[in-house]
Amino acid sequence: MPKKIFLQFIVAFFFLLKGNGQTILSPDLQCVITNPSNGDISLYWTNPPVNGCGAFVQYTVYASSTGATGPYNTFAVTTQTATTFVYPNAISISPTWYFYVEANYNCPGAVVLQSDTVNNLNPATPQIVNVDVTQTGNAVINWAPSTSPQTHGYIIYYYAQNGQIFPLDTVYGRFNTTNTDFVADPTSQSLSYTVAAFDSCDKFSSFNVFPHNTIYATQSSAACEKKIDLKWNRYINWPQGVKQYEIWASRNSGIFGLATIVDSGTLAYPFTFFGDGDSLCIFIRAISFTDSTIVSNSNMMCLRASIVQPPDYNYITNVSVDLSNNISTTWIIDVAGELIYYSIQNSGNDVSYTNVVQLPAPSPINPSETFVDSNVTPEHNAYYYKVTAVDSCQNQYTTAAAKTICLKGELFDYYIANLTWNDLEIDSAKILRYNLYRNAGSGYLLIKSFPFGVNSYSDSLQQLLQADGIFCYRIEAVYDLNLPLANFNQTLSSFSNEQCIIHRPIIYIPNAFAPNGVNNVFKPTIIYGDPKAYSLTIFNRWGGKVFESNDPALGWDGNDHGKEAQQGGYAYLIQFSANDGVKVERKGMVLLVK
Repeated sequence: MPKKIFLQFIVAFFFLLKGNGQTILSPDLQCVITNPSNGDISLYWTNPPVNGCGAFVQYTVYASSTGATGPYNTFAVTTQTATTFVYPNAISISPTWYFYVEANYNCPGAVVLQSDTVNNLNPATPQIVNVDVTQTGNAVINWAPSTSPQTHGYIIYYYAQNGQIFPLDTVYGRFNTTNTDFVADPTSQSLSYTVAAFDSCDKFSSFNVFPHNTIYATQSSAACEKKIDLKWNRYINWPQGVKQYEIWASRNSGIFGLATIVDSGTLAYPFTFFGDGDSLCIFIRAISFTDSTIVSNSNMMCLRASIVQPPDYNYITNVSVDLSNNISTTWIIDVAGELIYYSIQNSGNDVSYTNVVQLPAPSPINPSETFVDSNVTPEHNAYYYKVTAVDSCQNQYTTAAAKTICLKGELFDYYIANLTWNDLEIDSAKILRYNLYRNAGSGYLLIKSFPFGVNSYSDSLQQLLQADGIFCYRIEAVYDLNLPLANFNQTLSSFSNEQCIIHRPIIYIPNAFAPNGVNNVFKPTIIYGDPKAYSLTIFNRWGGKVFESNDPALGWDGNDHGKEAQQGGYAYLIQFSANDGVKVERKGMVLLVK
C-alpha cells in the first residue's frame, strides 16, 4: 500500500474514534503521462470506495507547474466513475507538472484526504543500498524506495564488466526493495548489479549508473607458513566509500566471530586464527563509511585448515659404542611432527659436521629411533652427533650435540695400565658415575666406579699373572636424563670404545737345573704370554741338537737321546710369537748339574 494511502487510513480511523464525522478517501493517483505529439498530460487513478455520507460532487485535480509545494490550479472531474483526466497542451506552459487528486462529496464536516503528489516525469532512479551474499551462496541487491510516489516496481539488472547491462528480474511494489539472484554464482566471481524504477504507465527511470558489486573472496592455504591467505575485491559505489573490512570466522561449527579489522585499502590478509585440522568458515564484510549498519558480506569460504606440524621436541638420549666399535645414536621426537626424513651428522671437533646418513621418517612417527654408525674409529677420538628432523616444508629441527666417551690406554710400566677418558656429553644429562670394566680373558667385570670429574685411572695387573697378556677395558657412564617437554625421566648408561692393552711377555729362564733334584726340568716361565709357534731347542758343546720341544709346558729333563747327558753347560734357543705378533727369541747357556 502506498505510504500516503496508508496515512489516509490512519487519519480516517483517528477521526472515527473521535466522533468527528466522515473521512473522504482520495483516489490512488498512479501515473502521469505526457503526450509529446500534442503536449497533453494525462492522469490515471484508481477510485476509492463510494462514500455514503453524501452525494458525489466531483474529483478535484490540483496542478502546479512551479513545484510540489504549489501554488496549484484546480480542475473538476464530475463523473464519479472517471479514472482519467487530460490537461490539454500543458507542456506549452511548463515541461514539469505536479498533480494530486481528492474526492469531494456533499458531506459537511467530513475530512477530505489528498492523493500522493505525482509529477509527469519518469520515476526517479532508485539509490542502491548494498549488494550482499547470503550464507547459502546467493547474491542479494537492496535499494532505497524510489522517491517517485507513482513508482509501480523495479527492474534489476546485471551489470557486466564491459559496461553492458542485462535485465534479470522485476520486483513489483514501490516499497519492495530487495531481490535475490538465484542464477548467478557469487562464489566464483564478483557480480555487479544496478536497478531502475517504473510506474504503472510503463514509464521507466534510468538505471543507476553506479552499480554495486558483490565481494568475491578467495583463500589459499599456506600450510608451511601456518596461515591462510585471504584475498577479495574492493566494494564500490557507496557514497563515501568503505570505512573498513572485517574478517569473520567460525571454527568447528561454532558461532561466527569477528577475527580482525583492516582498513579500506587492504584487500588481502594472512589469516592465522586456527589450529591444524580445524573446520573453518570465513567471510569478508565491508562496512559503509556513512552508515555502519549498511554492510556487504562476501561469499562464504569453508575449508579444513592444515598446518605442517612441527615437533615440539627432538632430543638425543644416548650415544654409545658397542664391542665392535660402532656408535649407536638414540633420539626421541614428538610424534605429532609431520616429518619426512632425519639427517644424522657427526664431527670430530664439534665445529665441522658431516652428513652421515639420511633416513626416511616412518609414518606414523616412532617416538624413539636409533642409528648405528659403523664407519667410525671411536678408539681414536670422541665423536659428536646431531640429529636433524626435516618436515615437508624443509623446516629443520636439530638436536643439541652429544659426545661419545673415548677411552685411551697404554702400558705405563710392568703390570701397570694407565687409562684416560673424556666426559660423556648429552644435553640435560646428569652424570652419576663412571664404571670401569676389564676383560682379562674371561669376560668383562666391573673393577671400579668413579664420581663425575674423575677421568683417569692406573690399573695394576700384578694379580693377573696367569692371564694371556691382553687386557681390554670399557668405561660406562651412568646418568639421569630429565626432559620435561618430552615427559622423559630415566636413568641410562653409555659405553666407551673398547681399549685393549697387550702386555709383552715376561720370560724367566733358569741358568741351571738338576735332573735328580728339585729343579729337575729346564723350561722358561712365560708370564702374559700365549706363545704361538713356540720352540725350545737344546744344543751340546759341539752344536749337536740334544732336545727340542714345541710345547711350552714340556721342558728338558736332562736326557740326550734316551741317555743321561753329561754334566756341563748346554746352549738353548727359545723362539715364539707374542700376542701382538712380535717375534720373541732368547739364547743362552744352562748348566746341567748332577
